[in-house]
Amino acid sequence: MKMRTDSKSIAILAIFTSIIVALEVFPVLGVTDILVLPAPRFTIDWTGIPLVLIFIGLGFLASMISMIIMILAILYRNPVGAVFKGFAELFTLLGLVIGYLVLKKREVSKPKRWAVYLVMGMVFRTVGMFFMNIILLPALLPFLYDLDGAIIASAIIVPLNAAQAVINIVGGIVFYNIIPNNLKISAGLGEFYEPSKTIRELPAEEIDEE
Repeated sequence: MKMRTDSKSIAILAIFTSIIVALEVFPVLGVTDILVLPAPRFTIDWTGIPLVLIFIGLGFLASMISMIIMILAILYRNPVGAVFKGFAELFTLLGLVIGYLVLKKREVSKPKRWAVYLVMGMVFRTVGMFFMNIILLPALLPFLYDLDGAIIASAIIVPLNAAQAVINIVGGIVFYNIIPNNLKISAGLGEFYEPSKTIRELPAEEIDEE
């Protein structure tokens, strides 16, 4: 769970984060943003997939950094949307963290591990955003929602948040599993990360040549 500061990890984080930023800065309605509910506005998007991939491959702190950059990328064009999106992805990542901590000292198969991640991420996102929407909708959009309206809108959005969580987590897991093991080993992703190998001494023959 510690932040990885070796150059290889930082480079990989930068690549995946740039993908997230590109998806948010240049949204394409109907492709990268699919409107499924006009009021309260809710779109299905794909930016959560690389966030989950970063979590699995590089850890929680790396995914938090990407999430903060994602929020900043949305903020300039849609401040209200950035707040809702930020909390939604935060709850998803917290669910994944809880799943990680639950399984940390247990020997379980990968399918069971992925299933726990999926359930915890989905539950945390849906429950967290249900209550957060009740707070945020009247606070940020007072001309549209009072408390009763916010409660109704939050309940309507619950299955949509569950669907978005499934897309994010399953998508992240699928993409992680698609990556060949030799590349995971080379990049030190996920279970292949070995901190002791991030700093290596020069071979003796190279030292002699100098």
